[in-house]
Amino acid sequence: MNAMANLTSFPTADELNRRLAQRIVATLQQGIKEKGQASLVVSGGKTPLGLFKLLSQHPLDWARVTITLADERWVDEDDESSNGRLVRENLLRDAAKAARFVPLKNASPTPFSDVDDVEKALEEIAKPFDVVILGMGDDGHTASLFPGADNLAAALNMTSKRLCIGMTPLTAPLDRLTLTLPALLNSRQIFLHLVGENKRAVYHQAQAGDDVNEMPVRAILHQTKTPVDVFWSA
Repeated sequence: MNAMANLTSFPTADELNRRLAQRIVATLQQGIKEKGQASLVVSGGKTPLGLFKLLSQHPLDWARVTITLADERWVDEDDESSNGRLVRENLLRDAAKAARFVPLKNASPTPFSDVDDVEKALEEIAKPFDVVILGMGDDGHTASLFPGADNLAAALNMTSKRLCIGMTPLTAPLDRLTLTLPALLNSRQIFLHLVGENKRAVYHQAQAGDDVNEMPVRAILHQTKTPVDVFWSA
């Protein structure tokens, strides 16, 4: 498999969302057909909101789909910055209300201790994940794999057998829990969802170098284990 990710550009974010939703639904349908169930890993932020709305309305056997997060800020579930809240309000509605959601946040005071129950819940989701949807920050982070963070090397360790790990970003507020690189790559398909000219510039910068500590998204882009399709619009 070619290590270079496949970039497809779209004239508008609406067209990107429509095409990406079709690809995601088709892959989930294939998983349901083959295994009787499917799994979807999503990211937070503003970028996927239009995509979530389209997905939620697709006629899919959502009761056979399990949804979890690529990462989560360590805040209360009703906090405005909670990715879980974002997913519940924007994706787990309409037809997709029937899907099962596995959150990453628990009652622990920090994401660095006592997250065994989160890891156990993630272990119970059939692997490989069918679809993982990732975003990318201007600093080259993806999920909560942040440049220069203390736990970054551990999160990128392909032999750790860890599914999730706590992370304190140097370039963003709030402690996080993130899926590890081996967990993210244990999937049939990764989509990197990017919007804006600046994101395209950051993407090309990431493609051009190989220092994963500087831009952790490179660990996704330069691997040969899992197909990566990059969907970009202005």
